[in-house]
This record gives sequence, C-alpha cells and structure tokens, in this order.
Amino acid sequence: MAEPVPLPVARMFDVAIVGAGLCGLALARQLTARGLEVVLLEARERLGGRMHTRHCAATGQSIDLGPTWFWTETEPRITALLGELGLASQPQADFGDALWLTDPNQPPERRIHAGGVHVGARRIEGGAGRLAQALADDLPPGTVRLGVALHALRDRGAFIELLPAAGHAIRARQAVLALPPRLVGERLEFDPPLPVAVQDALAAAPTWMAAQAKAVTTFATPFWRAAGHSGNAFVRHPQAVLGEVFDASAGDAGALGGFIALSPAQRENFRRGLPILIDSQLAQLYGPEAQHGQQHLQDWAEEAWTCSALDRSGPPEPPQANPLLRQPQWAGRLFFGGSETAAHGAGHMEGALEAADRIAHALCRPQPAGAASAPTAAPHSAPGLASHPALHLAGAADGQRVEAIGAFAASVLALRGLAPERYRLHLTRLLSSQQSEQLTQRALLATADQIYSESLARLDHLLPTLDAARSEVVHSRHALTAALLAPFEGWNKGLLDAALSSNGTSCALSNFELEHHPDADMLRAITLDLAAAWREFAFELNTRLLAASGVAVSV
Repeated sequence: MAEPVPLPVARMFDVAIVGAGLCGLALARQLTARGLEVVLLEARERLGGRMHTRHCAATGQSIDLGPTWFWTETEPRITALLGELGLASQPQADFGDALWLTDPNQPPERRIHAGGVHVGARRIEGGAGRLAQALADDLPPGTVRLGVALHALRDRGAFIELLPAAGHAIRARQAVLALPPRLVGERLEFDPPLPVAVQDALAAAPTWMAAQAKAVTTFATPFWRAAGHSGNAFVRHPQAVLGEVFDASAGDAGALGGFIALSPAQRENFRRGLPILIDSQLAQLYGPEAQHGQQHLQDWAEEAWTCSALDRSGPPEPPQANPLLRQPQWAGRLFFGGSETAAHGAGHMEGALEAADRIAHALCRPQPAGAASAPTAAPHSAPGLASHPALHLAGAADGQRVEAIGAFAASVLALRGLAPERYRLHLTRLLSSQQSEQLTQRALLATADQIYSESLARLDHLLPTLDAARSEVVHSRHALTAALLAPFEGWNKGLLDAALSSNGTSCALSNFELEHHPDADMLRAITLDLAAAWREFAFELNTRLLAASGVAVSV
C-alpha cells in the first residue's frame, strides 16, 4: 500500500502588508532590511497607490496626478528619504501674480500672494512615481504581488490568514493594512469582527483627496510666465470647473494642473464635455494659448482602492484619525497603516512615512502578555533633570548616557524654539489652501505632532548610547522616561501662548474673529487635543525605551 502523500505546508510570512502605496512600500523596505520575510499585496496592477505619475509623450514631461508637494520645513521624513535614495526635488513655481475669478462674465483679478501660494512647497523631479519605484527596487525579488485584492482576514491565533478574491489564502504572523481607513472598514471582512469603537473610527477617518479629480494640461512652454503670471488661479463662482489651478511645469515645457470643482456625480454627468469645459476655463484665465494643450485627467472617485462610498457621498474633509487607529488589534498582530492614520502629516506623503515608521517600531518589539502603562506626567509638571535617579551613575558608559540625555534635552529645546515659526507655517498652509475651520486648533496640533515625531526620531538615534537595558523598569515604566520627558516642562502652555500671541498680530486672520480671540470652548478643545497628543507621545517614548531594554511590551 502506497504511503500517503503529505499536503504541502502553506508558506508563513513574518509580515503581510496590504497596499503598495508609500506607507506599504516604505514599511516593506524597513522590515526586509531587518531580515524579516515580507509579502506586499497590492490590488492594483501598479505600484504607488495615490502616488500616480503619467508620462506626457507630447512634451516629455512626467505628470503627477496624485500627491505632488512636500515641505522641507515641516515634513522631515520625506525630505530625508529623498536624500537617502538620491532623488532630486525642485521648488514649486510660485513667482508672479495669482488670478482670482469670481464672476464668469468678468476677466480675472490679478493678486500678489506674499511668500507664494504654496509657501515653500517642493516637487519630486520626474514625479512622485519615481519614489515608489525606488522603494520597490530596494525590496527582495518576489516581495511585491500586484493584482491581489483581499476580501477578508481571519485571526488564527498564531497567525493571520489573508483571503484574496481569487487564489490561495496567504498566512503571516502579523499583518498591516496600509490602506485608507474607510476602505478597510468597507472592503474587508474580519473574523473575529473588529471592536465597534474601531469600526466607528475607521468610518470616521476621511480619505485625503479621495473624491477629488485632478487635471493637468501640458504645453510646449510655460507661456503664462511671460505675462507675469505664476500659474496659480482660484475660481470662485458657481460655474467653476477648475476650482484651483497651479503651475505643474517640468524643465522647459509647460503644464497647468488643477483640481476639478465639480462633485463626483457632476463629473459623471459632464464626462463627455469635461475636456472642453477645462479648455474653456484655462483660456478665460490665460488666453487662447491655453486651449491647445494635452489633457491628462485622473478621477480618484472612480478608483475602487482609493475612494470609499463614504468619501464619495460626503463633503471633502481633512483627515484627523482617531488615535485608536494607531493601536494594533488581534493581540498585537494586526496594524492599521496609511497616511490617514498618522499623527503628523496625515493625508500627505509625510504622514505615510510616519505611519510606516510607527509600525516598523511596533513590529520589531518583543510581544508580551501584559500591557505597558503610559507615562502620565503632563509636560507642564515634568521634574528637572537633576532629580532623576537614572542620572546618578558612575563609570564611562554612564557618562555617555548622561551626555546622550543632555543631547536629547538640547534637541528638544531647539525644537521648542522652532515651534512658533512651525506653527505659523502650518497656519499659512491652511490659509493658502482656502481652509477656514479650526485653523488655530489644527495648526497647533500639527506643530505639536511634528515636534513629537522629530523627538522620537532623535531618541532612536540616541538609543544605543542610552543603553536602556541597564536601567530599572518599575510597573512598565522605564527609569529613563522621566528624564527624557523633562525638557518638555511647560511645553503645552508655552506653545498655546505663542500661537495666540502670533494670531493677535496676524493680518491674515483679521477676518477670523474666533481665531483672534478664542472663546472658552475653543481653548478647552485645544487643551484637550494637546494633552491627548502628549499622552500618546509619552507612551510611545516609554515603549521604545522598554523595547530597547528587551522588556516585552504590549503595543
């Protein structure tokens, strides 16, 4: 009698990442560099997610139809990554006047915007798609699998089973959903189901630009510059087709990009006539020469793996993810990624990289039975450096540790000094994008999150010198935590006071009375936001120290 043939054992990956956008690609690069076996699944037949670059054969330009800009002053991760990969960038063309068209029967008004409309923005030379390809090129062969659309995930205890619409299940010890949160909630089934609070948080996180459409028209030359135009235009009347226009030129050729003002339903109704309407509006802004370009249109509302039903049916909103989405599920085996989950830079390329960094740290930590408790000291009550027992040590190694703590404190103080200017930059960017709601609150939170993000990066750099393994851990609190949090003493109050002082002298906020003189409810909301951001940062700092010391941490 023949021996039975054993069934093949399914391959087990260390980590399965769903979504080959910037977060998924950057995370896969970090994890494979650390020796983990990773599979990166992408439903589309291309890399990059919303980073979508198209080539214009007529002019030889690379056209970005998704994310375009980043800001070196406020987005350090994307800036550093481009430098690491050797990818060049160029400043966004802003010189000249901006056109404002408020009456379709009148010529546009010319206005000068001090500092430019895009306030120091830069673009990746050759398009954002180059970044996606450069990250993919750093991955081991076979890591990326295109055209794999999942419909369900099952928690099997020791591993997670990922079920594609076609083909065999994929097994991984841990999984990352590097997708817009709303898509996770709408397109994927979970067994067991996610907690109701998590489901609600997924549905409540808007996907940045998901229901928008972008049009780029290319020309042989940027002819509008000869007339003193920057290429920036704002169309603010009910018949507007392009609500905002900008210079998208590369090299000697010209290009005008624009965001379509029509809703997804209106775009469907005007689909055939849309190219003519775009030509007509560009001609109204820049003359007859603007009617003879090559059009490239991307309607993100039609992208099933970008735009959710909630995004398509609701008004556009900036992403503000619930911190709950930065916590893993299924006993630390399932993580939510994507730009919308980031504390800093949500919706931007910077946010995607911050989410990747956060998850990379969590995936490489020892996973335990018990949970770590967050440090509870508020930044205004942190004790001084000299009072910490962690510093009363002897020996050369301990001297290096003291120097490292001092270096961290110096970097925090330097960042605190930069914070008021960072706040003004965030505020200016909100205003330049024609936003008018919760300006102070959002700019303050963006500033705090940026400072915390950069402080954690500095901590990572200093961890080897801090020698965290030689410090005591009491009730899941590392002995060095208090010393490292001490430089933030008075931080929240000082940041808020500086912001309100800046608002009081800002001409740009003259039409926003509540931003000049916030009432008690607004101040309370700002205070709660800043306190929540502080708690999350303090917990993460403590967690990284515990992980560095080899203590098992519940993330």
